[in-house]
Amino acid sequence: MLARWQELLEKFAELSTRERMLVLIAIFAVSYQLADLVILDRQYQQMEQLQNASAEDNATIARLSGELNALALSAQDDPNKPLRADVMRTRSNVEALRLRLKAVTSDLISPQDMARFVEELLLQEPKLTLIRLQTLDAQPLLDADGTLQSHDLMAAALHRHDFSIEFAGDYMATLRYLQALEALPWRFFWDSVSYEVEEYPRSLVRLRLHTLSLSEDWIGV
Repeated sequence: MLARWQELLEKFAELSTRERMLVLIAIFAVSYQLADLVILDRQYQQMEQLQNASAEDNATIARLSGELNALALSAQDDPNKPLRADVMRTRSNVEALRLRLKAVTSDLISPQDMARFVEELLLQEPKLTLIRLQTLDAQPLLDADGTLQSHDLMAAALHRHDFSIEFAGDYMATLRYLQALEALPWRFFWDSVSYEVEEYPRSLVRLRLHTLSLSEDWIGV
């Protein structure tokens, strides 16, 4: 093994300065992609678990909403005590699920904070140049059907807030910026990371991130 390494080092030493630079760029690119795959894989697993749990809760809210509407209509025709108790119990179940969804998002970064920190951390890296910031319209995590039209139920549904950023800079500055994002005390989800070398050492980087919240409100940038 030692002899093999010695042979590789000798071949590397024989390369021209330009060839050495290209080899180093290739090594950095491969290392970055491997690290990127590890980060994205972990984030995808967390996102899938959270979205599956939220989808189940929203589906239960939809079912309970239908029961609530049916009971409410029946109560108007025959407002007897047992029926009113069923209405109250169903409303209580809906509220409990709403609180559960709120707890799910308690450790997620808010859409407003995500937009602010993504920009502020980038500005702290003088070797990075911001090209574009974009926030996309909030979308319900689970598409609502006709049973999810009341104000209370829509407030309980989780919304996805997507955010994209494009910037240019060198590899080490980009790596420090990604590590700073990863070190934030709140959770969010990585959708994609694109790293393209334009003219060494300048590279073009595109990030796609999102977070979840109970509100569809979004402060654009």
